Amino acid sequence: MKVLIPYDIDEAGKAYLREKGYDVVVGAAHDQETIKKDIADADAVIARTDLYRKDVLECAKQLKVIARYGVGLDNIDLDYCTEKGIYVTIAKGGNSNAVAEKTVGLMLACAQKLCMLDRMTKDGKYFTARNGFSTNEVSGKTIGILGLGAIGMLVAQKAYFGLGMKVAGFDVFADKMDIPDWIDVRPTMEEVVEMSDVVSIHVPLLPSTRNLFNKDMIARMKDGAILINCARGGIVNEADLADALGSGKLAGAGLDVFESEPPEDDNPLFACANFVCSPHNAALTVEANAKVSLLAAESVDDVLSGRAPKFPANKPIK
Repeated sequence: MKVLIPYDIDEAGKAYLREKGYDVVVGAAHDQETIKKDIADADAVIARTDLYRKDVLECAKQLKVIARYGVGLDNIDLDYCTEKGIYVTIAKGGNSNAVAEKTVGLMLACAQKLCMLDRMTKDGKYFTARNGFSTNEVSGKTIGILGLGAIGMLVAQKAYFGLGMKVAGFDVFADKMDIPDWIDVRPTMEEVVEMSDVVSIHVPLLPSTRNLFNKDMIARMKDGAILINCARGGIVNEADLADALGSGKLAGAGLDVFESEPPEDDNPLFACANFVCSPHNAALTVEANAKVSLLAAESVDDVLSGRAPKFPANKPIK
């Protein structure tokens, strides 16, 4: 059976599938038209961030499973897959620590103005950089975590136990979760936003969360607070965030994700000295790539061997 990998993955998953006897095909390209062609005779796909909408999936004549190389599902038409009997799986936990570490790294970079001071020092402005800017510690400050899933909880642990921060949190499923008492769980997201020195976003991109952090939500944040987003780009209104950074409302912001990826060259955030970013690679550490690759491959083998996958995202209708 054919396992299509339009966008190449770590060798661990490919080796696992080849040992099981699958025909592993790495696509020559991962644009939409090439995927439509390559998916026609595929039994399984290991999907990264390319779009798998109805027009692409209709080209698949014998597809049984899409194994997501990660956990985000906003690029896959889940309803179509469910209706057509196609399993969609996630690589739960494979990259959680990597994203949590990037979140903490962006927070510290913002608090310490690390990127700005780096540039100034390299540009020969040593004493201006050393004496002209104040930086901040995060110990004793409050980090507000929106979304207390696997990644959010790891960020909470690193912030509380590792950095001596206070932790506030919100999750729509909080009443069904076992949350430690050192996290101050609040009934609304707005309460967490208003009380936090750092706000870290760990919610999925849904119609209800798109453009969630617009000028109105940002206005609720403390003056001089920091906003971190390692979830999905569409959650933050980038123009409104740029305004808040430029006006001094926020001390800094760190994003690993953008509304449009890659972002446009004229993105207003790029003009903000107190903005730190990375190219949606929080989950792509060497260690996480190996874990996620193997989890995705195991999901493919489970479904194609007639077993229920460990981490299904849907219940296909046969």
